[in-house]
Amino acid sequence: MKNNKLTTRELVELSLFSALIALSIQFFRIPVGPQFIHFGNALVVVSALIYGARKGALVATVGLGVFDILNGYASVVWITILEALVVILVVHFVYEAMPKNRERLVIVGFAAALTKIVLNLFKYTLIGMLGNLTLGASLNLALVKIVGTFGSSLATVIAVPILYPIFKKISETIRK
Repeated sequence: MKNNKLTTRELVELSLFSALIALSIQFFRIPVGPQFIHFGNALVVVSALIYGARKGALVATVGLGVFDILNGYASVVWITILEALVVILVVHFVYEAMPKNRERLVIVGFAAALTKIVLNLFKYTLIGMLGNLTLGASLNLALVKIVGTFGSSLATVIAVPILYPIFKKISETIRK
């Protein structure tokens, strides 16, 4: 039977990466309309690639959850976490299916970005329809609200191939 317990060292490393996600969104964001561009999603992808899907999901849940709760988004924290879990699942399957080369990181970043855009488009359309808007009006609302998502998605596509090797090396150095 496999031991699923985290060591203290692993717990500290995962906690630090969770804090990095929360702090990167808090301090490195660019307001765009009702949303903002940030590197949180890119770091979620990097955490899934470095620690695997299960531990990456834990890191993302804590990091994004802490940010949302501390910044007035507590009512939607569950949606943020659910979106991150879906993105991590997609990242896991795409990464495992690709041959091992440098381009795979770009494709993984693109898959994560596209997944996030589709999820946000669906989320805001559904919210509009629950608010008694027509499908057309709900889609228009969704398109207006996801402007920041496009920026964060572009940041994810660019940042994942850059950040992954850096954090992978740091993680390997820490584990020695």
